[in-house]
Amino acid sequence: MKFLIQTIDNKIKHDFSFALVESCEYHNWLHTNCDMKYYLANEPTKIKVRTEYIPIGNVEFVTKYLQKYYNLIPKPKNIPSELIDKNWTGRNILNGTEKDINGEKFVKSNDKIKFFAEICKNAPEGNYQISDLIEIESEWRAFVFKKELVGLNNYSGKFDIFPDVNKIKAMINNYKSQPIAFTLDVAITNNSNTVIIEVHDFFSCGLYGFSNHKILPYMFSNWFYSFIKNN
Repeated sequence: MKFLIQTIDNKIKHDFSFALVESCEYHNWLHTNCDMKYYLANEPTKIKVRTEYIPIGNVEFVTKYLQKYYNLIPKPKNIPSELIDKNWTGRNILNGTEKDINGEKFVKSNDKIKFFAEICKNAPEGNYQISDLIEIESEWRAFVFKKELVGLNNYSGKFDIFPDVNKIKAMINNYKSQPIAFTLDVAITNNSNTVIIEVHDFFSCGLYGFSNHKILPYMFSNWFYSFIKNN
């Protein structure tokens, strides 16, 4: 297993990259026959044999690698169709275009990751997920691997307001088309309801303290090879 880890000015900058380096060292220490390797690179596409590596870095880094060597570009997951229900969202959600924005909404691109995500009344031409606004007290990131909840970390708001874990597990169970590894962001609203914010494929996503060294390398590698195979 070989990882190509992004550096910026020859330095590792992302929390998931630091955690992955520690995880590789842990596995190599724990198992004498283990050979997890990682290489550092400012540029993801100046390598000789692309099939040897799993790219780890920001969205631009990983997307550039996938586009050049596999002609693939991951699209936003946002809120998957199986979870667009008020039981999970606590609000109205619509997949549409800029023409479907009616009043002030939270608008996020369905076309491109990190292209457009704003509270607004108007947006550039494109396909969007359009959401009613809600009052949020706390936000948490759930980590899911092979349909199991394996971590849950606070990343915004009040850290002492805990989400409904059983509801998160029910969301995971209801997400039938889920990738092998992903994150599920949830919020606790001002009326103490746990609701989904969005889903991310397991790449280029902040860990916020999640560092399960036993499974982290496999979450990255399983998602990567599964994405290539399925697309």
